[in-house]
Amino acid sequence: MKIADMKAFANEFYNRQVIMRELGEEGQRKLQEAKVAVVGAGGLGTVSSLYLALAGVGYLRLIDQDTVEVPNLHRQILYTVDDLQYPKVEAAAERLTKINPLLKVDPVSENVNAGNVEKLLTGVDCVVDGLDNMFTRYLVNRACVKLGVPYVFGAAIGLEGNLSVFSPPETPCFECVMPNLSDADLQTCNTRGVLGATPGIIGSMQAMEAIKLLAGVGSPLKGKFMVCDFSDMSFATVDVSRNPDCPACHGEIAASLPKEKLVWLCGLNTANINPEKPMKLDLNELYETVQKHKLNVIIKSHMVLVFDFKGFQVSLFNGGRMLIRNVANEKTALRAYREVLQVLKLG
Repeated sequence: MKIADMKAFANEFYNRQVIMRELGEEGQRKLQEAKVAVVGAGGLGTVSSLYLALAGVGYLRLIDQDTVEVPNLHRQILYTVDDLQYPKVEAAAERLTKINPLLKVDPVSENVNAGNVEKLLTGVDCVVDGLDNMFTRYLVNRACVKLGVPYVFGAAIGLEGNLSVFSPPETPCFECVMPNLSDADLQTCNTRGVLGATPGIIGSMQAMEAIKLLAGVGSPLKGKFMVCDFSDMSFATVDVSRNPDCPACHGEIAASLPKEKLVWLCGLNTANINPEKPMKLDLNELYETVQKHKLNVIIKSHMVLVFDFKGFQVSLFNGGRMLIRNVANEKTALRAYREVLQVLKLG
């Protein structure tokens, strides 16, 4: 469907919220001018990005390293079975721009690490957390502290969720409140499980907090930490304060945290491997090379080439990053990575 008059379309699209006295035309203008990064396009990120798009945020930067898998579909609401094996950000961006053609979406299919986190988050007015691990949250938090960008934190597992807004120096940062936590000690969707409605609720609340921040509506959860238990619908909000010894608040930047070449994805026997140096690959040329080696190509898009390789499934992204599935350990993953580079003459 082609829209002849985008201004008239926008007026009608946002009519039901512009008439709110709390928001009005001025608040809607602020949303239209806002830039938001959603880090993680899973259960939380798909929900929060959907409601940010519907509210009229002008620019969304979607950042995620993964592709769509069957276990995602019960809670990650922007995807269907037609999107399986495609990069999450590619599928999400296509869906969001169909839902709201006024939106500009920048899909970034990258693994967030100490070497790129500040670049990925530069130039936005707010960061929304759609992550599932503490290590990356610490990276994002430190970058947000350095860049002076508010960080809308959310977490969801089982029937429980947490929510807060971190905006130092006005508030504590994420690391002030939840320091020195190891992912090995925490439950995951693979070990605890998650009901789809849990990230649905928390993701919606994250979008609400981001909208409040950007449009100047209401009182965001600054300096407060919300704990939600959906088994009995109990909600507790507690005050949180700055830690005078917090390394993030003292200016220790994300680059001071370890840089990981290999990262395991939750519950999938899948390793993400970052290239030693950034690459800019022509996937059309690589597609021909893969075919010459008679490797079965599963997916080809402008962002990724997915193919079978010696019992593994390889997702090769246009920046040189790889996801290697069906691997049991780091040694096997790195060996497969090197073999793919050698076969495709990318080393």
